[in-house]
Order: sequence, then structure tokens, then C-alpha cells
Amino acid sequence: MATALTQKQVAKLSVEDRLRLLELVWDSLDAEDAPAPDWHEDVIDQRLKRMKEQPGQSVPWPEARKQLRKRRKPNGKR
Repeated sequence: MATALTQKQVAKLSVEDRLRLLELVWDSLDAEDAPAPDWHEDVIDQRLKRMKEQPGQSVPWPEARKQLRKRRKPNGKR
């Protein structure tokens, strides 16, 4: 049987453990439990269309993450 966690107990977990907990909860849901809103499909369609119209304009995830982190910190360090 699963043990219920309090907010204080969850807060004491490491970031890694909290992320693992989130993943466990997410994986336990069926698509019917948490359906995506209709606008998500619209956004995906728009982005796919843009990718087809402008090939080569996308940025690989590691590079995009690096750029986002530079924007977030004034000195560019994380």
C-alpha cells in the first residue's frame, strides 16, 4: 500500500526525488484522466507547419537550452 506524503515531506525530498515522484504520478494517469486542451493541437499544428515552411530554422534542444539559460541569468552563468 502506498504511503501518503505530506507537503513537508515532499519539500524535504531532493529535486531529483521530487522529479522522479512527478514522473511516477504522471505515468500513473491515463489519457482520459488528463486530456490535453484543444488548443495544444492547434499549437502543434502551427509549429509543424512552420518547420515545413522554414526547414533549417530549428535549434537542437541542447543549444536552445543553453540560449534560454543565458537569457535567464544576467551574467550568462547557471
